[in-house]
Amino acid sequence: MQDVGGVGGSSPLTPEETKRYQEDYQKSLDLFQNALTEYNKPNVEYHKKEQLKKVMDEALQVMNETACVALKEGKQAKGQSLQADYEAYINEPSDENKKKLMDDIDSLK
Repeated sequence: MQDVGGVGGSSPLTPEETKRYQEDYQKSLDLFQNALTEYNKPNVEYHKKEQLKKVMDEALQVMNETACVALKEGKQAKGQSLQADYEAYINEPSDENKKKLMDDIDSLK
């Protein structure tokens, strides 16, 4: 099987890019949580609630986008591990190689 890079022909993320996505996710999560806390306070004016809702919507969008990228990246790495463990099992069908292969399959579910 030939390696064609990332999903859709894109290259796998570098460790720096992965870290940046994780940081963006955490910042968005914190922003969402803070906006939600403010949104739930009593006596918040209508226009402020609308602004907080907009902040939460945008934070969720960033979280979903960064999670999708991270998920693809994780699946790519697990897919490569599955390929390697499959080949090892085919070449030497030991219990240890079978367990590695089954663990890879479980992790991709």
